[in-house]
Amino acid sequence: MQQRLKSLLKLIWWLLVLTFVSLFLYKNLNATLEIISKLPLVVVSVAFLAILVAKLLLVQVMHLALNRYQIDLGYRRCFTIYNITQLGKYIPGSIWQYVGRITLYKEAEINNANIRDTLLLETFWIVFSALLIGICLILLTQHTLIIELLKQLPGYLIHPLSLGLFAALIVLLAVLFRKTVQHYAKQFMFSPIAGLVVSTLWLCLGFSFWITLSPYASQEISFIYIVGLYALSYALGFAVPFAPAGIGVREAVLVMGLLPYLDANTAIVLATINRLFYIISEILLVLVSNHLTVRKTKEGLTS
Repeated sequence: MQQRLKSLLKLIWWLLVLTFVSLFLYKNLNATLEIISKLPLVVVSVAFLAILVAKLLLVQVMHLALNRYQIDLGYRRCFTIYNITQLGKYIPGSIWQYVGRITLYKEAEINNANIRDTLLLETFWIVFSALLIGICLILLTQHTLIIELLKQLPGYLIHPLSLGLFAALIVLLAVLFRKTVQHYAKQFMFSPIAGLVVSTLWLCLGFSFWITLSPYASQEISFIYIVGLYALSYALGFAVPFAPAGIGVREAVLVMGLLPYLDANTAIVLATINRLFYIISEILLVLVSNHLTVRKTKEGLTS
């Protein structure tokens, strides 16, 4: 029942997103074409290439998560498994990319416990790093604005006593569930290599978006801010279970974060273009992965 409800919500979300895009294009087609025409081909190429590099780094995250449990499928096999299953996340149900991954893991003779643990570890590394980097970089670049926003909150929420009680509650929960916290802290801890990979991943994705903004911005936009904004949008998109691959949610966060620098129409168009680049890169990598799989099968038959 719960899965059916999630599938229904995902389908409704798809329809809402498609309706919004259709209405937006209908009302702003000429303006949209004018915005797109200002994007230099070299910028488009570099942005797309940065997304491709980021997708390769996502494969490396998967590879490192498997290695944590002493499972080495090799990067090439991880590449094909990861990319062949990626388009499943756009199918209503929210599980098909995982179903495909689990099936291929079982074919590789990985036991159920390791399949569960590696998927959890990989997901945690990606989502937690996105949330952490997003919050830290936005705080770093927008601290003045955030302080002003905090001043608008009711005084009792930011009173030293309230903050102290909240901190004491966190410490108490950590003590009460010490063994659980220690277990998961050890299990999900970033290795130096994993930390470097996910950091580079968000730099690439942030760069892919940032480089498309300069022809339109009324003032200089901080690269660090855009990296943080993109990472945060990714984490928030993942947190909405009925938004496939965070579609709609990620773009909404990006648009809101750009409003101080761009008009809403331009921000919507650029966020949508970035999503299209992302989807096209996934389709391209699926085709490459299928080709590699077919070639390996033929080599196995002839040997």
